Amino acid sequence: MIAASPKVHPSGSFKPTTADIIKVKQYFKLFAIPLPDELIDDIIDAASYWAHTSLTVEGCTVARAGADKMYMRTLPLAVYGTEGDFLLDKENLQGEVFVLGGLPPTELECAPPTRAKPFRMIEFQLWSHDQGWGGDHDCQGTYNGAYSWFDASVERLDSMSYFTRSIEWPSSLLFTAADAQRLTDNVTFIQKDIKQPFLPPPSTLQKNIVAERQTTHHVITWTDLDDVKEGSPEAIAAGNRGQGWKSYDGSFIRDLQVGDCITLWMRARFPGWKNEAMKAKITVFWAV
Repeated sequence: MIAASPKVHPSGSFKPTTADIIKVKQYFKLFAIPLPDELIDDIIDAASYWAHTSLTVEGCTVARAGADKMYMRTLPLAVYGTEGDFLLDKENLQGEVFVLGGLPPTELECAPPTRAKPFRMIEFQLWSHDQGWGGDHDCQGTYNGAYSWFDASVERLDSMSYFTRSIEWPSSLLFTAADAQRLTDNVTFIQKDIKQPFLPPPSTLQKNIVAERQTTHHVITWTDLDDVKEGSPEAIAAGNRGQGWKSYDGSFIRDLQVGDCITLWMRARFPGWKNEAMKAKITVFWAV
């Protein structure tokens, strides 16, 4: 098997690498009176000058009522070898293997996050729709009364020692639920706060539009500064977008640790309902 090459998506905006960020930090040290590290970090954060990883998955998956499915799992976050943009077609996998961990070439090219809470932003992009019919007549074309939705959860590796050396991370790990019998003999995931809600919970990532046959592209952005309270105008606005207010309380991203994986779950409830996903992209940003 061959290590997969990242495929970069043109974005129209510059996304710095870890090497770029380290270089900028060094420039601040060239002042006649060098800036303290804490101030440099604050400046970098204020500029949203962060490292990132993204994984785009293409391929149709359908979750029918009562049969939740995992659409995708990210690579371990902020681990050497996962930075950059990756694209996979889940219907035509060719046995790709990602080479992760080990020592970077030099400290100037890659450095692991040193802060206790390094993650800053997550952007989810979802292309999906429901069964295209049903639901209360007054709810059709809205997110009210939707029983087809997505949730996100965190899976934590049982040990970060996996990455003290270079390891092969098969692409099959990005699409196999952690409770599958043949996940892998080498990697163990600890599911963190995994729940299977019967109805869309306050932490819902995104509902589908009710009775809409056409694929809709949703973009959801969470940051570590989010602090939405139940019943607030921001919470009401989130609900109007088909998103749970608690997904914007900031706890999800602030609790992330280096090496965590984010899983995207598809759910549907009640006879006839389904969640049909065509494509998804998860982008995660962290401070270096």
